[in-house]
Amino acid sequence: MRSGFSSQKAYAKYKKYRNKVTHLLEINKKSYYQSQFLSCRNDSGKMWKLINSNISSKEKSSCPPEKVFDPIKLNYTSNPEVMSNIFNTYFVSIGQQLASKIPPPVHHTYPVKVNGLKIHLCYMILLLRR
Repeated sequence: MRSGFSSQKAYAKYKKYRNKVTHLLEINKKSYYQSQFLSCRNDSGKMWKLINSNISSKEKSSCPPEKVFDPIKLNYTSNPEVMSNIFNTYFVSIGQQLASKIPPPVHHTYPVKVNGLKIHLCYMILLLRR
């Protein structure tokens, strides 16, 4: 038995009504949003406002961080010049780091002879998967 309930029967009754209320809330919420989307179906601006109002629950901060971790000195810094250099170093190098993690494309392979036929490796892989 859950704490706060006088008996198992009282808890079962609570659960039954809680589930009914939850179900009714879900139905009404669905109906509400369907009507909202239908009312702005011809206006993409209103549609996006509705979508964003339901997706963006957090306020986006436009303030810069007060401190940034300095990977060279291994501590936090609030010096604006050092912070800008840390961000600059990160954004200058991140593209190349991510690009280096992308595997080379398979279609640039040399053809392989199979039973006298020249077949590229990518086609062999496709045939083997079937």
